[in-house]
Amino acid sequence: MYRVIIVDDEDEVRVGIKRKTDWAACGFELVGDFNNGRDLLEAVESLQPDIVITDICMPFMDGLEMTEHLINAYRDLKVVILTGYEDFDYAKQAIKLKVKDYLIKPVNSEEFTEFLLKMKHELDDEHSKKANFSELKLRLNQSMPLLRERFLERLVTSRMDLEEIERKFSYFDLWLPGPYYLALIADIDVILFEHTRNEDADTVLLRFAVLNIMQEIFEKESGGIVFQTRDDKIAVIYSGDADLEEKAQLLAGYAAKSVHKYLKLTISMGIGRVYASLQRVSNSFQEALSSLDYRFLLGKNKIISIKDLEYGKSVDQVTYKDWEKKVVAAMKTGNKDKVSAVLDDGIEEWKAMVPSIDKCYGSIHKLLVSLMNLIVDTGFDESHVFDDNPFSQIRTMKTLDDVRDWLQRICHQIIQYLSQHRTAVAHSQMAVAEAYMKEHYAKESLSLNEVCSQVFMSSSYFSLLFKQYSGVTFVDYLTQYRLEKAKELLGMTQLKTCDIALRIGYNDPKYFNVIFKRHIGMTPKEYRNSVRVSS
Repeated sequence: MYRVIIVDDEDEVRVGIKRKTDWAACGFELVGDFNNGRDLLEAVESLQPDIVITDICMPFMDGLEMTEHLINAYRDLKVVILTGYEDFDYAKQAIKLKVKDYLIKPVNSEEFTEFLLKMKHELDDEHSKKANFSELKLRLNQSMPLLRERFLERLVTSRMDLEEIERKFSYFDLWLPGPYYLALIADIDVILFEHTRNEDADTVLLRFAVLNIMQEIFEKESGGIVFQTRDDKIAVIYSGDADLEEKAQLLAGYAAKSVHKYLKLTISMGIGRVYASLQRVSNSFQEALSSLDYRFLLGKNKIISIKDLEYGKSVDQVTYKDWEKKVVAAMKTGNKDKVSAVLDDGIEEWKAMVPSIDKCYGSIHKLLVSLMNLIVDTGFDESHVFDDNPFSQIRTMKTLDDVRDWLQRICHQIIQYLSQHRTAVAHSQMAVAEAYMKEHYAKESLSLNEVCSQVFMSSSYFSLLFKQYSGVTFVDYLTQYRLEKAKELLGMTQLKTCDIALRIGYNDPKYFNVIFKRHIGMTPKEYRNSVRVSS
């Protein structure tokens, strides 16, 4: 309901309007009626009307004077002139006072009701717009931190017009004294969780805590600007005099110590060059990012300035290839400790050289390909060891030490995988060889090479595996099997010794007798007699 007041010195006019109007149906509540402007002004603060309908000619204070007081004091109040005078001078004064509307006496009930409905519609529209504007203003205030971050991120990632920078600084209430500027960027090295249920929530909380420490040191105490980037790093825009870089290094050290002291975390920071223009802070920011990238080589918990980095060094191609060959050779031995030692040596050499980050990534990619080929060359599927895209994982690692640990884990998994599968395959191949020997043992010409050809192995490799499989050499196994068959024939048949010798692969009976006595401890004839006696 909107609130309305009537002011008229004619009682019959006021009473007639009051009685003949269905105020609630029109969306209004009549909260007061007065016969002069002075009384109205005394009561208006407590009644808080939306509309005042007033006559012009009244005692003590006329309607135009009262209207001037109302409009000056209450910006949103609507004043409607109710008068029987159609004098143009009054109209001109009313227009200057921004009177909402006119009603000409006498006013009938139908016209007044139509007028009120029109006013209600206008007030509804006005309140709706104000409500929408208030909501937009509230949303804007709530979004200010995000808008501030987006502006600052744009400032450090693109070249902005100085006039726009100054305008946005004023809008967001930002200030940097100058005359020199640099950018610094910090990143948490690693977040370790112990017995936590919600790692994502804990990560956000820890990052917020680091942001607060950086803001306390760089912003509140030193007049810089601190914000969080979209990739969850913490950026600092810092300004000052000629010793700006030295101060930035000092504050970065304080921040790193505070983060470690209060949060038990380590952070690394990259610092860009100093520039004499705020417009060029984007150059400093890119340099800070590049500096932070060198954490990959130099390790965690470092403050790295772009000016401290050595350029022009690279991993020598011959050195890299030699390291790659050593890794693959160590892998083929199946010795995990040797593989770890070779990986350690190579990574330490890279750290000493400080090559470009891209060259490091490229070399690691090549090593991964070599490891994949090692698995394929042995006849197995590399997908059982590697994830769908191991190359993408490299970029997520923050230091070469992380890469070394990751490569070591992969290499050890490959060794274990190949060992398990080689054992299974070898066992299967030896079973095939054993079956072939048992089927063809009666052939005097049965040889090691013949059996090797059945399982597609070299004689030396087969001999090694067969000894592991059976516990004896190929010759000893074949001899033992033939003699076991000879003992069966001697005990179960009346075949002559020479016939038995032929049946088990010995064409020379004398040689068979010699071999039998050497292994069994008696001649074939003595063995047969001993079996008969025992039976």
